[in-house]
Amino acid sequence: MGEDTLEFENVKRAFAEEREKFNAEKKGLSWRVADAEQKLAQEKQFNTNKQKEWEIACERTNKELQAQREAIVRLSGEKTKISDEAEHEHAAHQKREQEYVERITKLEKFAEEKIAESKASEILVEEVTANCKWLLAHAMPLIAERIAGSEELAKYMYDLGEAAYAHGHKEDYAEGRAATEAKEPLKNFELYKTDCTARYAEKRQEFESLEFGVVKAAGKLSRKPNDIALLKIALGDVDRETGGAGTSHQE
Repeated sequence: MGEDTLEFENVKRAFAEEREKFNAEKKGLSWRVADAEQKLAQEKQFNTNKQKEWEIACERTNKELQAQREAIVRLSGEKTKISDEAEHEHAAHQKREQEYVERITKLEKFAEEKIAESKASEILVEEVTANCKWLLAHAMPLIAERIAGSEELAKYMYDLGEAAYAHGHKEDYAEGRAATEAKEPLKNFELYKTDCTARYAEKRQEFESLEFGVVKAAGKLSRKPNDIALLKIALGDVDRETGGAGTSHQE
């Protein structure tokens, strides 16, 4: 009897532990499902907005094409009407028919050009969007990284550090301070031969006009027709889709 009770308690305890594990897993699964559903809803909303934009663009293009088609149909109808009435005016009819044919050809060519321009604009927008994203996500961090490791910045920081050290050293140097208070500057004390305060302030102002080689090079590349491609090569950020060896943070 006691053994059965003990075994029952063990089974009961094991069952309770399994139920707690199950409830914990169930709660975690519910959270993951809720998160996935939220992301799915956001993605659906994004796709819906994009679909509306494309529908508006397509509707505008279809209206333009419909107007051109209606013009072509209208001119074709006029051509047929003129042909029926031109039995006694054959010569005049041929002349007018030729004029309408030319107009129809121009309209058809115009419609084709508009379609080609629309497709070219879509491609251009995609390229510009991709380039802007690359400039923000890759070019700016890479340029900043090169500026941080540039010789220009290193030299400036070294000069600024020297000026700051001299400025502080002059202010705190015991012998120099005593000489200043006694109004007896030491002629052989090098720090008192230089206006350290002005030199330090001048060095701090130099940062505003400091020029970096990588920024100059990027500016020159930006004036070329294939500026983005050249900038990617210069920064070592080859397009990953082409399987290039370059990465976003390689020299």
